[in-house]
Amino acid sequence: MARSTSLQSVRCRRALAALAAVPLAVGLAACGSSSGSGSGSSQTLTIAMWTNPAAVAQTQKVDAEFEKAHPGVKVKLQTAPTAANAWPTLWQSLVSAKSVDVLAQFPPTPHAYPPASTGIVPQGTPALIQSGQFVDLTNQPFMKRFDPAAQKYAMGYNNGTYGVMTAEYVNNSGMFYKKDLLTKYGLSVPTTYSEFIKDLDVLKSKGVTPLYVAGKDGYQSIAWFGIMNQLLMQGKQSTDAPAVWEKRAQDFWDGTQSWTDPVYADTANRYEKVLSYMEPNAAGVPAQSAPGVWAAKTNDFPFFFDGSYDGNTIAQSNPSLNFGFMALPGADDAAANRAVLAPDLSWVVPTWSKHQQLAMEWLDMFTSPDNYAAWLKATGSISTEPAVPTPSLSWTDWLSTHASQGFVNAEQPWTSTKFPTAAGDQDRTKMQPFGSQTPAQALKESADAYKSAAGH
Repeated sequence: MARSTSLQSVRCRRALAALAAVPLAVGLAACGSSSGSGSGSSQTLTIAMWTNPAAVAQTQKVDAEFEKAHPGVKVKLQTAPTAANAWPTLWQSLVSAKSVDVLAQFPPTPHAYPPASTGIVPQGTPALIQSGQFVDLTNQPFMKRFDPAAQKYAMGYNNGTYGVMTAEYVNNSGMFYKKDLLTKYGLSVPTTYSEFIKDLDVLKSKGVTPLYVAGKDGYQSIAWFGIMNQLLMQGKQSTDAPAVWEKRAQDFWDGTQSWTDPVYADTANRYEKVLSYMEPNAAGVPAQSAPGVWAAKTNDFPFFFDGSYDGNTIAQSNPSLNFGFMALPGADDAAANRAVLAPDLSWVVPTWSKHQQLAMEWLDMFTSPDNYAAWLKATGSISTEPAVPTPSLSWTDWLSTHASQGFVNAEQPWTSTKFPTAAGDQDRTKMQPFGSQTPAQALKESADAYKSAAGH
């Protein structure tokens, strides 16, 4: 199974942006400690993660097992959704108060540490890692269960690995589809952009609304970044992606690549065309309820932009729904339409945790093969433990066949808090079809903003 070494998934992008803007709120602290396994003691191990119903439910099962094995220890699990800035707010409060022992993170990857020559100072999670706020897990026994290179890329800095990446999903490019609806209208799973558009045209002609999008929370970006990734990686090996993205970031910084380059105009035009088939009220659809609504509407919305992390949520919402998951085909070359992989849930232990030993024991239990296999099955995650296979679920047939051909998600150009937001990405709530700004206008705004901020 190909392993992701890229920037975070689209659903994490807002949370990461918010965390990146967070000042370093915690001073350097000595490592905390706890008494052995905690047996017979009265202690509370505080764990925090963002809301994913299946992931939270399975984590709670691990918590219950941990409490049983550690009499006198209580696990306190705190959660918040990634939408509406809720997770960054909880993250900041826990870090500021130094009141968490095991903390979920979106992996920063090496891209979060631009060359010193750029003058960009990392913020949020990378700043905490740089200043010694998280424990180096490199030599923890449970880390032997994982691929060191993948863990180093996700959570590494200098010679240390400051977290353990336990989840990997397809988000950018992610698309669910209703198999029975495609069969009903004589359609097969599209493999190229032109085939996809033809299928959308057929569905529309039959009075079906082809596409469902959680536009309120920006999930239209799944299409944008999926198409962009596939066009940028055409003709390249999947293993080339990390180098391609690092060169892309350097080229933007040097001024030899720009948002007005033809590949981005092509991305924008394809994106706008695909979204012309979405439901009229997409701008009001929230991500939290979208999977359940899509699952319930069996006679409409054949396609749905969402990450693979919601596959089991859909299956639970409507157990009788016959659906699958695939990478939307954004390129004309079928071989280029590969799944875009992204590292996700990673656990860190702060150096100021009051219960570091308990935290390590909890991570050991969470990542034990049996518990981890159950967690993967519940969440639909791609396995990051080589000895634990990615589970085959009812909706993962396409993914099981094609994920090994996937490549890591594109890294965005280097920016800092001093850069205008538009410099690093386009605001797709303002861009057609959600807003009045044309793709060309949006790309020019971004190109001008980056050029000015980078001093070209």
